[in-house]
Amino acid sequence: MTRRLAPLAVGAAVALVATTIATVVQPSDDQALASPELSSVVTQADPTTVSAAPTTEPMSETTQAAPTSPEPDPAAAEAAAAAEAAEAEEDAAEAERRAEQRAQEAEQEREAQRERARQDEEAARAQAASSNGDGTQAAAAHGWTLVGGDEFEGGKSSMWGAYNGAGHAGNGRRTSDAINVENGSLVIRGDSDGNTGGMAWKEGQRFGKWEMRAKFPKGDSQYHPVLILWPSDHDWPEGGEIDFAETISASEKVSFFLHYGHDNKQKYAHKNIDITQWHNYAVEWVDGRITGYIDGEKWFESTDGNTMPPGKMHATIQLDYFPDGGSPQPTEMYVDYMRIYK
Repeated sequence: MTRRLAPLAVGAAVALVATTIATVVQPSDDQALASPELSSVVTQADPTTVSAAPTTEPMSETTQAAPTSPEPDPAAAEAAAAAEAAEAEEDAAEAERRAEQRAQEAEQEREAQRERARQDEEAARAQAASSNGDGTQAAAAHGWTLVGGDEFEGGKSSMWGAYNGAGHAGNGRRTSDAINVENGSLVIRGDSDGNTGGMAWKEGQRFGKWEMRAKFPKGDSQYHPVLILWPSDHDWPEGGEIDFAETISASEKVSFFLHYGHDNKQKYAHKNIDITQWHNYAVEWVDGRITGYIDGEKWFESTDGNTMPPGKMHATIQLDYFPDGGSPQPTEMYVDYMRIYK
């Protein structure tokens, strides 16, 4: 019986010892609440006596660290820098060239816009100024560029000088009282006493193009309406004379007279038209050629060098009196505009 119970007693004693040891070494409640990792560290060693081992071997005084990259080549670096500088300079030059090109293109566009605006303004001015319709103009037909003149809107230009004194060839009298602007047109009248009017543009020029829109109502044959280029810096007749529209108020035709030389030679042309209606009379004077136009169509031309004026010419508008017996009937002429072109 004793032998049977002995093993049981020994087992109970062993169990009691094991329980006592487990109770002694079990961590406190606070430790149980810490993370497993912290508990593991705490149970490994005392932090005041244990230090971490170095991760790398310390270098001795005679050991040098290996370089991480090869030393740069000074020549190669200089060449690379020079290449970069050259490329930068080339890029800057290209940028400057493009900027200059854009500036030129912008200026060309602005100039084109200014030219279009100028042409539109001239066209609008010409259209608005002609109260009697434009008709066909030599300037428009041949692409002339307007540079001056008078539209007779609200009066006449200060560039005109009215005649005051004896009439043509001493006949009658020229007076500024015979000149008026009415409804946008110049009107020159001749009365029954031979008093009439004429005026001249104050500025002369060598070469140019002139166009006047005019009508000559039927009147007395002793009055001659005439549109002229007169010499500015030479005496007549040596200075020449260009009558690019001359007629008689009772006529059914108009004439072109080119006077030249000290002996007043002439070349001329005649055209049958209704002078009482509005027509555009023009003359073009260029080096070596004088051409006359009516309503844009050429009807006179001279290329004879002997017929060319020797100096500057200026425009005149006149109603001249040619007495032929008896008192003349009142007569008038109208000019809608005088335009100067180049």
